[in-house]
Amino acid sequence: MDFERIELLGAVIGLVYVFLEYRASWWLWIAGIVMSLFYIYIFAEVDCYAWAFTYLYYLGANIYGIVVWKKNNAEDSDSGISDLPKKYFPIIASIILVSSFIIFFILKRYTDTQIPVSEAFSTALSVVGMWLLAKKYLQHWYIWLVVNAIYAIANLWLGLYFSSLLFAVYFGVSVLGLVRWRKLAGK
Repeated sequence: MDFERIELLGAVIGLVYVFLEYRASWWLWIAGIVMSLFYIYIFAEVDCYAWAFTYLYYLGANIYGIVVWKKNNAEDSDSGISDLPKKYFPIIASIILVSSFIIFFILKRYTDTQIPVSEAFSTALSVVGMWLLAKKYLQHWYIWLVVNAIYAIANLWLGLYFSSLLFAVYFGVSVLGLVRWRKLAGK
């Protein structure tokens, strides 16, 4: 199978994933595992090492999400969506900032990536965003808005047109998901 078809298939699976995330469905984790496998390969092929690592992390995070949501009897349930306690905001911001600088340094020094700033910042955000999603915190949608904007623009620049389109759709779904999850949480 040629690279363009692999990218297209990964993007299609990604659309299924985001639809399930929007619906707060447990099945998002299964789609996430499959999509992660595709995007580890895709991003490694275009020398986006931090993004390939992000999807390796997503692979583990999807397994963690299955465990957490099953433990909370959350299958296809709207229950359990909550706000991240405000006391954690400075901690989360610090983690994102420090991680971004560390990832940037590693990418700049040890790789040939073309987009070290975009990769570093979006990777740090993504790691935090997946954790917030697994915990069913509403604020994960704000992180995905930023991440998806970065991915859409950077993938377009890299010539990954299917992926760019996927992340543009993700951006729109992030807006809709935020609105939906706010309603589900009674906000």
